[in-house]
Amino acid sequence: MYENYFIDWDVRPEFQTEYISLWPNWLGKVKLHLLDEVIESEWQRFNILIESISKNFKVGLISFPVETISFPRTIKNTFSSYSASMNKDASLFAKYILPELDCLITEEWDYTYILWHKNNGAVEVLSPYISSSKLHHFSDKRYG
Repeated sequence: MYENYFIDWDVRPEFQTEYISLWPNWLGKVKLHLLDEVIESEWQRFNILIESISKNFKVGLISFPVETISFPRTIKNTFSSYSASMNKDASLFAKYILPELDCLITEEWDYTYILWHKNNGAVEVLSPYISSSKLHHFSDKRYG
């Protein structure tokens, strides 16, 4: 299954990107200071998102060192604490797979997750989960 989503450690090129963020669009230089003002309850919204999705869809966790996907019984056991998350290396960022929707959700820098999809309805299905978690999503063809 790993090979359906990745070539080595990179997401396959047929996937498109939708960005999930605390903000409705890119901050830009003028609002960049907002990154330093994020509090734990705001950061926690991403965990709320993944946990709420896991209540209705099978969610797997990708392990790059061994190129496997595991499906934990309790997804919240895969979450980092706030303090650990603030200092973790990018190689430790969470990468989730939703096989039913043929998409991935990856943790990235700057309080952004990326929804990798094939324009097959995954964005529309996950949009209510994103909104109910008090997050925003947008696409930007310049970056995707």
